[in-house]
Amino acid sequence: MKKEISLSKLIFNLCLFLCIYYLSFTFIAASLDKISDPYSFSRNINDYQITPYWIANFVALLLPWLELICGFLLIISSFRFMSKFKLLDVSNNFIILMLLWFIFILAIASIRGLDIDCGCGLAEKTTPFDRLKEDIALLIASFIIKFRDSVRLFFKINN
Repeated sequence: MKKEISLSKLIFNLCLFLCIYYLSFTFIAASLDKISDPYSFSRNINDYQITPYWIANFVALLLPWLELICGFLLIISSFRFMSKFKLLDVSNNFIILMLLWFIFILAIASIRGLDIDCGCGLAEKTTPFDRLKEDIALLIASFIIKFRDSVRLFFKINN
């Protein structure tokens, strides 16, 4: 007997797939530049005038690797055979925490009127306000992943 796939389930799974890969590739791409030049990333962190220098140096060494690992874990955990290990939830929770912190410091930089490079690791220079909008979009995608079971129930989409 052939199993029927509803259109709503197909659309939901496609949206979930796009959210996972959007987050993954954004975090992986952003981490590569920071990993290759931690000194510049440390200077970018110091430009926010929020943390002491020694914390900025520590974060510049640790954060890009965390972004890279979380990005890869999202991709790996999206495969059906890895879904039982809950890597998706663990890596997504770390990404949510990072995004909340990024949004917080970008909002403070925008309120202060700081004209700084966000330190996002992406090729083009963006203002803190522009990057704030992008991080909010990433956070929404991350919340869709986190609350995917609730969204399925709300829209009555069968597993």
